[in-house]
Amino acid sequence: MFIKNQEFKDEETLLEMLFDFGIGDPSPLLKEMIAVIDKELEQNMAYTAYRDSLQDEDDRIELYIEERDLVLAEKLLAQYELFEIEDKKLYAVKGLTRDLLYELNFV
Repeated sequence: MFIKNQEFKDEETLLEMLFDFGIGDPSPLLKEMIAVIDKELEQNMAYTAYRDSLQDEDDRIELYIEERDLVLAEKLLAQYELFEIEDKKLYAVKGLTRDLLYELNFV
């Protein structure tokens, strides 16, 4: 993981940053989005059938994180114009609105 102050608009970088910031604290906005995605995934029969076919719990967790982040990135890209990293925080930006998504707190 290497997180530096930057701006980006592309899905690939967003997916990398969602993964990297996943060790941090999600904002209430992001928690709400993830809760909706969790419900969507549980209703997706193809996803649940494949998940349930996996024997290893680590594989199930990895699948969940990958699927969640793919859907989350899609939703964020549809809603925001660009993303910023500043002082160990990930923001989503649209116009004059700048919403906090994740914050890393290293103690």
